[in-house]
Amino acid sequence: MNPQEAPHIRPYITELMSLCATKVEEFRLLGYEEVNLDDVWRFVCAKLPNDAPIHRIVDFILSIRVMDFMNYQTIEAFRGEL
Repeated sequence: MNPQEAPHIRPYITELMSLCATKVEEFRLLGYEEVNLDDVWRFVCAKLPNDAPIHRIVDFILSIRVMDFMNYQTIEAFRGEL
C-alpha cells in the first residue's frame, strides 16, 4: 500500500510534504545539493510502518539526520533501487 493513500495520512499529505521540503532545504544548506523531495519521502516511507500515527511521522521527518539519510541512499544505490 502506498503510504500516501493511507486514510489517516491523506488529510495531512500537504503538510507532510511541506515538512519534507523543509528537510530537503536543510540538507542543501549542508551541501547535499542532489537531495530532492521524493528521496526524503521514500526514506520516510521505508523507515516507518504504513500504520504509524501522524505524530510519529512528523517527529521522524523533523529528526532525520543527514548521516542516516545518506546511509540509506548508499545502501539503496548498492542494491540498484535508486
